[in-house]
Amino acid sequence: MNLQQKTLTLAVMLALSSMAAMAQEQKVAEEQKIAEALQNESEALPEVSVKQNRIRAGNPQDAAHTGSKTDTPLRDVPASVAVVPVETLREQGVQTMNEAMRNVSSVQPQHGGGYGYANNYNSRGLAVNFLRDDLPDGTAQNGYFRTMYDVERIEVLKGPGSALFGSGGPGGSINVVTKKPQAEYGLEVGTTFGSFNTRDAYMDLTGTITQGVTGRLIVDTEKTDGIRGLGREITEFSPSVAFNYADDKTLLIDVDVRDIKVKPDNYGILFDGKANIANVSDKTRYYTPFDYSEQHINRITATHDWAINNALSMRTVFSNDTRDLDFIRNAGGDGGNATGLIKNRNLRQQSDDARYTTFQNELTWKVDTGSVKHTVLAGYEYKNTKNDTLRQGYTLANITNILNPVVPEVSLASLAKLAIQSFNRELTSDTNSVYVQDQLAFGEKIKVRVGLRNDHVNYQDKGVSTVNNVANVARVVDETKDLTTGSLGAVFQPTANLAFYTGFSNGKFINMATEGNILVDVPESSEQFEIGTKSSFLQGKIDLNVALFDTKRENYIITLPGASVGTPDGKDKSKGVELDVGVHPIAGLNVNANAVFMDAETKSTTLAKNDALGVPLTSIYGTRPTAVSEQIFNIFASYEIQTGDVKGLKFGIGATHKGDSYADNLNLYKIPAYTVYDAAISYAQPKWQAALNLKNITDKTYYTSPTFAGALPGDPRSIFATLRFDFK
Repeated sequence: MNLQQKTLTLAVMLALSSMAAMAQEQKVAEEQKIAEALQNESEALPEVSVKQNRIRAGNPQDAAHTGSKTDTPLRDVPASVAVVPVETLREQGVQTMNEAMRNVSSVQPQHGGGYGYANNYNSRGLAVNFLRDDLPDGTAQNGYFRTMYDVERIEVLKGPGSALFGSGGPGGSINVVTKKPQAEYGLEVGTTFGSFNTRDAYMDLTGTITQGVTGRLIVDTEKTDGIRGLGREITEFSPSVAFNYADDKTLLIDVDVRDIKVKPDNYGILFDGKANIANVSDKTRYYTPFDYSEQHINRITATHDWAINNALSMRTVFSNDTRDLDFIRNAGGDGGNATGLIKNRNLRQQSDDARYTTFQNELTWKVDTGSVKHTVLAGYEYKNTKNDTLRQGYTLANITNILNPVVPEVSLASLAKLAIQSFNRELTSDTNSVYVQDQLAFGEKIKVRVGLRNDHVNYQDKGVSTVNNVANVARVVDETKDLTTGSLGAVFQPTANLAFYTGFSNGKFINMATEGNILVDVPESSEQFEIGTKSSFLQGKIDLNVALFDTKRENYIITLPGASVGTPDGKDKSKGVELDVGVHPIAGLNVNANAVFMDAETKSTTLAKNDALGVPLTSIYGTRPTAVSEQIFNIFASYEIQTGDVKGLKFGIGATHKGDSYADNLNLYKIPAYTVYDAAISYAQPKWQAALNLKNITDKTYYTSPTFAGALPGDPRSIFATLRFDFK
């Protein structure tokens, strides 16, 4: 979006504010006598806000909207939901979503879908999807790089969430809850600078515009050179206005504009001819020098809340989201063979012009039938997606020495086109959904949840692509599916601070991502069984969540090494145990930890091979899915001095341990386990805060996640300084 468009967007928002202000002033004039009579009781109209009375991560008393789409406390929800509040993000100096997800058990980067320029994760060994304020937030593949500037909290629902959200990922849903306008004036500005020539700045302004109208404006920009030349430049502009035009009605208009440039790398450090990560510097580059990604996001959302009476409320939401993504990235290549040669390299140039339109209307009704209390959620949703996608593949020359690589390509014009990885298509879908959920309370000890959803999906894939390894085939896919999903669970609470739960959920959706050469007519499906406990001990000083899970995912698209076209043969299963612990024994001391121990297994019988290692076609059945570590442990402890001259001084230290994982379906390329340590120190005063965050304090050489034939190095020891100023 250029400067004129941004100016126009701001002008529109100001115009909306002015119109609403005039309307409100007229209403106040007409009702002046009533307003004066009730000044002490009703002059302040309701505002859009996020509850902040509980901010401890993992507290089972917290109410996370993602778990039920209602205000139900987490202890009453028969599913595992994790919450990462903004206080935790600041305390740890979190700059990226990867760092934020360390606070959530079992969530780990799935680089194969992100390619370095987008966030992509698995949870419990299976893929996840993204939400933004409960609405779909693009696709998991070819998504975007998320920052933390407008984040109020991050909520993560574990397992399929299709009964609530439709296209729910089999591993779960990551819901970014954004900051909303507040009536009280607030202005915060800040900057961060540090290693890799990193620097950013932001402004967060909120307050009352006129009576009944509140606004918020968040503007931020960041730039970093990154390690190994993998830099990024991001500019974001997020105004929002809330019209509290009646005691029982609120309209929120939220605009989100993002310009994102990130250097992609899906090679990392390659494996050598002995299936070891090549013995080279972690600064070594195998990626094409002119790789790039550039994405422009323009989203506007209108949310109307109506409290019809004490028992019945209605929420209506409309969102229009447009995204333009252009990139050049490497799309394939072997690891080094016995002679150090890297073959089968290729390049992909692609443009995705996407639009996502969503309309939701939901009723929440609280009613009693005898001694049973019900919280009923009923909704209708319409979603339309359209994506014009164009891809051109290119062949690349070999790299002759994996230990001393010289990347031969210098420009796109000199490369030979590869027809089999090219297409020109239009992908569209229309989805009409109805859903209902009933949360029943049989007294104080027994809670039951039942949910059911039907998605009527018509999807089309029109254009030219590769079919059965034949390039440039004109093909039309036009299918209609009815997908029915549900959830069922129960909670038993023998005491006020102890809850046991069990739950089942499943998921079905049509994968509209542009990674495959064609859409397939088989819906991706998943299901999960889960039991667990949510508890609080010693008057809230210890919070403990434990979950045992058994999940599976079927019919997802996989592209095996050496293949040019993805197929819906993916089938995985995982089971294990997760733990989330919060310890707060004394004022100022907080310890948060999480862990997962699981067994993840591929159930597909598809064949794969590895030419570089001389391995012929072999079934992948029984191997571990790529990018899945079966043991992960995270802990972060902090203490803030409560009294004296240095009150507000805080110290923190944390550790992350991640078990080994594999870069390939045959489990030939293993990425070793690692443990890294981080530290933080900050000093907060009423009007300002200064913080230092030290990452990887032992300067450990480690690899965060696999690519297709390599692994991405983690950041070396680095330090970042942050200054914030609060002008309330």
